[in-house]
Amino acid sequence: MNENKNSAVKIIAAVLVTLLVVTGGYFIYSHYWRNNPGDISNKGLYTCPMHPQIVSDHPGQCPICGMDLVLRSSLEKKDEHTGKDNLGADVHTVSLSPSEQVLANVRTEKVRTMEFAGEKTFNGYVKINEKNFSHIATAVAGEIRTMYVNFEGQSVTKGQPVIEIYSPELVSTQKEYLLALNNLQQVRKSGNVMAIEQAAGLVDASKQRLILLEMTHSQIDELERTQQVKTTITEYAKFSGIVTKKYVHVGHWAAAGEDIYDVADLSTVWVMANVYESDMQYIKSGQTALISTSAYPDEVITAKINFIEPIFNQESRTMEVRIDVANKNMKLKPDMYVKVKLNTYEQQSIGVPKNAVIRTGERNIVYVEKEPGIYEPREITIGYEQSGYFAVSSGLKEGESVVSSGGFLIDSETQIEQGSTSGHKHGNDNDNKNQDEELKINPDQDIMKDMKSK
Repeated sequence: MNENKNSAVKIIAAVLVTLLVVTGGYFIYSHYWRNNPGDISNKGLYTCPMHPQIVSDHPGQCPICGMDLVLRSSLEKKDEHTGKDNLGADVHTVSLSPSEQVLANVRTEKVRTMEFAGEKTFNGYVKINEKNFSHIATAVAGEIRTMYVNFEGQSVTKGQPVIEIYSPELVSTQKEYLLALNNLQQVRKSGNVMAIEQAAGLVDASKQRLILLEMTHSQIDELERTQQVKTTITEYAKFSGIVTKKYVHVGHWAAAGEDIYDVADLSTVWVMANVYESDMQYIKSGQTALISTSAYPDEVITAKINFIEPIFNQESRTMEVRIDVANKNMKLKPDMYVKVKLNTYEQQSIGVPKNAVIRTGERNIVYVEKEPGIYEPREITIGYEQSGYFAVSSGLKEGESVVSSGGFLIDSETQIEQGSTSGHKHGNDNDNKNQDEELKINPDQDIMKDMKSK
């Protein structure tokens, strides 16, 4: 009986020990391994996909954007001594499996030499050709009695009468001329050669004064014939054109040399185009310009640049270029706004798709496919843009394949793997070394807690 009792006690003790072991194991699983997997695999590092500078040795959330941290498993695959990843590629490259390429929608395109030719359109305006601009002024002081040209915009022709003016000076000079003529006739009767020469000299001097006062030869001949002094004299236009400005009215006492009209010949005009500072490099004298106006949208005038202003306009930050234009049918009016189109460049260059270029502000990066699934960041120098392509002056060779779709996702993967944007690094080796030291994990310090406390 005692033996049966001892056997029962042993069985109960064994059951209790078994239950204790199972309960303890479940407690360890529930409260330690399941809630703290990072302690089991403390080699894993966690980082934010959007802010790769945030690194932690356990899961959590990014203190900047709130995203869940992800495992930087790629760091475990890299060989710190060789600088190679598990596929043997350089650490500066990104490796994607075929499925990852499909998920990232990665597409590549071979670069080739292309023809780049561009046009730029500038704002401009019509200006009077200063070579064809003139003034009609009176040569004598006096009162304007009649004006034959009465309004601005009126056409005048060379030799056309424009004003009639009363001038006391001109009246007295006419009288002097008539006296000199009468004196010459009297002296000739005496037969004195010396007196005749002196009298003839006085006549020539008086006649010259009348000419300087802009009396015409026909008017002087009429004065000699009639022996009648005119109280007013008619003045004639010396130029043909359009009156752009009328300065005085009838009854005005004008000074000698005072402007009465401004006249412009509009058979040729200047078109002034305003070129911005950034476009000055494209402009050369002799370039062909295509000029259009909103008044005549279906008409395009072709002309050439014949002058580039040597002085830059500080207020508008533009430079003016001048184009001489034949003004058929007077369609171009002074101060009219126009559009000036110029061929700014024409060259052959390697073309890269615009979507392939990641522009950081200081650098332009593309990802080149070195091998299937392996992509290398490459810095390039870009120039003109045309039809969705950039002209590349350095960094690529014809026939190389670049990532034309999915480049930003590859760049994000590079940031996660390396802790900084691939191809975007700046500074020297010491800066990179300091950056690497900042990313190391101190087991006695919780970066996430420190960031939150700040």
